[in-house]
Amino acid sequence: MYGRRARLGVIVPSTNTTVEPEFAAHVPRDVAVLATRVPVEEVASEQDKVASLLAMHGHVERAAAELAGAGVAAIAFACTSGSFLDGRDSDQVMCDELTRRHGVPVVTTSSALVAALTALPARRLAVATPYVPAVADGARDYLEQAGFDVVSRNDLRVLSNLDKGRLEPTASYLAARELDVTDADAVVISCTNWRTLDSLAAVEADTGRPAVSSNLATLWALLRLAGVDEAFSPGVALSRAGLPGATRAEWSARPVAEVTRG
Repeated sequence: MYGRRARLGVIVPSTNTTVEPEFAAHVPRDVAVLATRVPVEEVASEQDKVASLLAMHGHVERAAAELAGAGVAAIAFACTSGSFLDGRDSDQVMCDELTRRHGVPVVTTSSALVAALTALPARRLAVATPYVPAVADGARDYLEQAGFDVVSRNDLRVLSNLDKGRLEPTASYLAARELDVTDADAVVISCTNWRTLDSLAAVEADTGRPAVSSNLATLWALLRLAGVDEAFSPGVALSRAGLPGATRAEWSARPVAEVTRG
């Protein structure tokens, strides 16, 4: 059967064309990635962009229920901006509620990034994004709320999510290479619809800093929660790291509670 070792669940925006093929190309043998989608609009302005991303929250419950029904070991809402724009506290509340409701650990890409940076460990961050400023500022705010310092940034200002998915891995490499990493402990490349897993090893080698992307952090968190603790492709620092014990306890030990459905 597919997923003999583990089945991982991912919730992706409807315009995301990267998560499923990247994860499938990099998971260890006998691990399956099962996905479902939530609708998100392509928009024409920065203000509408933020609203469209936050609107996905209304569909995440249904998507998590679908994946839980497939017997997955863990679920991730694989959208960085959709999980950071409402702030860290709101993100944690959503994860807690979904975990209790479905009896499966549920994380978001943003919470996975925090766990990944804690595992490395890293506090001062150089951050590359493809986002427009209104969205990129949300990434900075979330990371700062989690206790990190963003010491340099490079934002490509791409509005369309479909256009982000069309970028080649060289785009994420070049965006990261343009960062000033002098005071940074790690390089972060944000956005799950940006191809990064084939560029991270070069970023890490060229900058001399651990390189973490949204997709790497999300896949790492899912694998570790599923009990797959071995190193995996692309072989960078995070892909060899274990899940911190405190994080595992926080994500896995939420009691299942009855929730009245409206």
